Amino acid sequence: METINTALCFYGLSGRVFHAPFIDLHPGFQLAGSWERSKKLIQKNYPGVKSYPSLEALLADQKVKLVVVNTPTYTHYDYTKQALLADKHVVVEKAFTTTVAEAEKLK
Repeated sequence: METINTALCFYGLSGRVFHAPFIDLHPGFQLAGSWERSKKLIQKNYPGVKSYPSLEALLADQKVKLVVVNTPTYTHYDYTKQALLADKHVVVEKAFTTTVAEAEKLK
């Protein structure tokens, strides 16, 4: 079985509690890392994964196939659009976007 290399857009509460543990435990997924602007905590909990300095660096990683957008809702549209344009699969936390118009543009 091929594993899906997955990166998080944020390693705050939702990344630490809801996403990373399940990605790490599921045999079909490989936790690649997280975008972390300053604290750089993911490597402490998951040695060997990357701490990306920017969204652009995360999206440039050709090994990453799936991006979890788990950032504040007002960023969902922009980050999801960038990930899709980088040819990544995307999972977005709720609320998906702040407006219906934004959601429709991501179709």
